[in-house]
Amino acid sequence: MSDELILVKEVRGEIIPREIVYKRASLSIVDTRITCILEDSRIFRLERVPPDIVISLKRLNGEDLGDNRERLVDILLSMPEVLNNISKHLKRVVIDSIDMRSGIYIAIVEFSDGDIVIKRRMVPSHAIFLAKLVNKPIYVRKDLVDQQEIWYNYLEYSGSEDFGLEDSFEE
Repeated sequence: MSDELILVKEVRGEIIPREIVYKRASLSIVDTRITCILEDSRIFRLERVPPDIVISLKRLNGEDLGDNRERLVDILLSMPEVLNNISKHLKRVVIDSIDMRSGIYIAIVEFSDGDIVIKRRMVPSHAIFLAKLVNKPIYVRKDLVDQQEIWYNYLEYSGSEDFGLEDSFEE
């Protein structure tokens, strides 16, 4: 297992419309994804993340989605003392591992008061959102990026639809 980490330089929440056609009926659905642009110019993706996280990331990036409903992030943004406390103690997020049986990624969020470091296991999309909220670094373990590239290249080469193997990649 490699301990080498790659810094995430940019995070994008994506809403991907899809149309499913079965016989004569069609259904419009959306998939959600977080795309991480890494410092080595590669891409790391988390598929089928919770839509509220994607919407909140898009809002943090300044995108107007035409939805005036408030979400948790809007409440947090109105409480600077809460954000200051989170920022004071959160040090970094590392997308650290994947459970190969379920295909679920795991993030480690490191908190510190200066002397003691506490590591909490979190859902990666939530951990990324928390780090973005308070401008803390996000890393992905290099061997996870390498493995995901192999999987995506296989899907592209085999001509598989996006939602075959990817269904098992995320949370």
